Amino acid sequence: MYPTLLVFASLVAAIASVGSEGTSSNGQPVDAWKTVSLPETFYLKHRSLEYDEGLGGTAKCVSVTLLEKNDEDRTAKSRMMYKDPQTNLMKENTVCVKVPRSDKSTINDIIQMSDADNCG
Repeated sequence: MYPTLLVFASLVAAIASVGSEGTSSNGQPVDAWKTVSLPETFYLKHRSLEYDEGLGGTAKCVSVTLLEKNDEDRTAKSRMMYKDPQTNLMKENTVCVKVPRSDKSTINDIIQMSDADNCG
């Protein structure tokens, strides 16, 4: 798994309003699949690391677009795009997203990312 994708996973979790206890701001558990399977492109405007080589170095914004999903096994392929600050060209990575359930959880609350070629 790419180290930069761990950063992405944490950002996706933030978008889903997951707090440190795995609940939303109203105290209800959050199903991570709802974020991963969003049909519209969404944008991550804040990053947990100032420099992330795998996702645009110091790019300010990353977009995520769902390409395909399997609701039964909760896997998806998504395209992540960012503007390369050195060339000003758009770059993209296609990733595999899996959403398993953590121990003792009643919902799928983990987002795992890997190379899209190994999805399934």
